[in-house]
Parts: sequence; C-alpha cells; structure tokens
Amino acid sequence: MANDTVLMSTASSVLEDVATSNDNDTGDFVFDVSANIWRYGWPPLCMTGLVGNTLVLLVLRRDGFVRTSANVYLSALAVGDSLVLMVASVAVYPGRAWGWWFVDTSRLACHVTWPVLHTIINASIWFIVAFTVERCVVVRFQLLKLRLCTPRNAGLCCGSLLVLAFVKNIDLFFVQDLVVDTDSDDAICTVPLCYRDYFKNYRPMINFVTSCVIPTGVVLVCNWAIISTLRRDLVQTTARDSIVRHTTVMCLAVSFAFIVCVVPAHVFHVIKPNWPMSLRNQDDVLRSLLLLRYANHAVNFFLYSLTGAQFRCELVALFRRCIQRGRVTADVVRRLMSRVTGSLHFRRQFQNDMEMRLE
Repeated sequence: MANDTVLMSTASSVLEDVATSNDNDTGDFVFDVSANIWRYGWPPLCMTGLVGNTLVLLVLRRDGFVRTSANVYLSALAVGDSLVLMVASVAVYPGRAWGWWFVDTSRLACHVTWPVLHTIINASIWFIVAFTVERCVVVRFQLLKLRLCTPRNAGLCCGSLLVLAFVKNIDLFFVQDLVVDTDSDDAICTVPLCYRDYFKNYRPMINFVTSCVIPTGVVLVCNWAIISTLRRDLVQTTARDSIVRHTTVMCLAVSFAFIVCVVPAHVFHVIKPNWPMSLRNQDDVLRSLLLLRYANHAVNFFLYSLTGAQFRCELVALFRRCIQRGRVTADVVRRLMSRVTGSLHFRRQFQNDMEMRLE
C-alpha cells in the first residue's frame, strides 16, 4: 500500500475503525508504541473476551437462571461482543498491528467486511441501551414491567435493533470498491470521489449521534432513574427483589463501562480535525482509543462476576460441575486403561506359556 497515497482505504477518516495509508516508512517512537499496543495487547484482550463471553452464555443457560428479558439481553450482548472480537481479529487487528488490511484482498471482502463489523458494533451498543431501559422499567415502573419486560419482547427488540443497525450501515455495501493505486500498483479498498465528502464530513457525525450521543443520553437518564429509585427503596423484602437488585447493579456496571470505553473514541474522532495536534499524533491517539473501545466487548464477564451475586454462584457451580465431570471422565479412562493393560498382560503371559510348552 502506498505511503501518503491520495486514495484512502475504507479505514481512513471515512470510518473510525480503519487506518489511513500504511505509514511504515518512519521510525517515529510514538507510532511504534501505538502499533505495539495493538500487536501485543489485542491477542490477550480478544482471547479473554471470547472465553468470558462463552462463560456468560454457559452460566445463563443453567437452571439457576430463569429465562427473563434481562437474560435475553445479556445473551444477545454476549453473542454480539464475541462476533465483534472475531470479525475485528480479521478486519482490524492485522491492519492496526502489521499494516495488512483484509479489505484489500478481494472485492467481496471490500464490500462486506466493514458493513458487517459496524452492524455488529452498533447492535451491541444498542443492546446495552435496551438492557438499561428494561432495567429502568423493572425498577421504576412496577405496573408496566409484567406487560413489557417479557422474553418475547426482548427477543423482538434485539432482532429489531440488529435490523436497524444493518440499515444504518447498508451504504457501506455499495460505495466501496477496489482501486489500483497508480504509484504502487496495490489494490486499495476505497471510497469513490463522489462519496468522499459525505464519508469524511457527514457520516462521522451520523455515527457520533447514533452510536454515542443518543445511547449515552439514554443510558445516563435511565441510570439516574435507577439509582434514585434504588436509594429510595433500600429495604429488600423478598428474594425476588434481591435478584432484581443484583441484575440492575450488573446493568449499571455494563452501562458505565460503555461510557468509559466507547464514548472517548467517538468524541475524539469528531473533534480531531480541529484538534491542535499533528496528523501522526492524532492517529496514534485514535489507535489507542479504538483499542479501549474494543475492550468494552471483553470486560462484561468480569463486571458480571464482580456485581452479580447470583452470577457468581452459578459460575462457581458451573466450574464445580466441570471439575466433577473431569474427575469422572479421568476415572473412567483410568479404569479402561487398567483393563486394557491387564488384557495385554494376560495375552503376553498366555503367549509365553504356549511358547514354553511348544519348546
């Protein structure tokens, strides 16, 4: 890929997830640090997130968890976070860490990769918003929760949010294409000049509003309503109230983690054209903030473990069951091996006896 090329990759300022051209011709220490952060920070982050989200799904499937609307949102969020990490491992990590972009390999990858990734990211963000709104209704509006907060409605809401996220990013399917750079003869996934102004000036603002401003505003308002209600109703009367409180605290932790991890990258991506920094330093800061944003898809398991008492109990029970099954399996294998060893020893002894008689 050519350095300082006029043709910007789709990862350029067009989208907050992609880089500009592959600037490897400099020995800038800051650039090396930002690239090394991705090289050595992403693999443990991705593996931790995938293992954690898998454990979340396994715990939510246990009999100790009743199928509620909250569990539907948590399951959808775990699946969405896992898909984000897996797709980003192919689409974002090689480019950020090593300068090799998957979108530049074929026309199909150019048309499909970024729409799929952004659809899953946007859907995951709005899953958090929907979960927060659901908790607000459960805590604050007791008369509405039985009618609105049902697993069926939660499933329909998640499906609708996924469709809306796809519609929001459908333009990425059609406006990108592979173009051969005249300077380097490399194929680059880029945006045509006729759409360049829209993707450079208008789409970042649309992303900022739909993925940052509105979700953050809804989350903050709902969290304020939840916290004020919980502070007013401190006395717990039933076990059901305790479960609702623990689930609500889990929701608060997830929503605040979203604000801390996701909002800075969106804000900086909007203000960076007017920020008094060099383009290289802006790109370095954005790289680090993007890695922080992806960390939001890997930390939920730890937040659930710290804030959810029932989640911790079911997680411990899951580990104990796995250990028990492992012991049973090891015992069966040991008995089987002893039988096989005994059978082989008997055969060898029988053969030796027959050879001695024949002699």
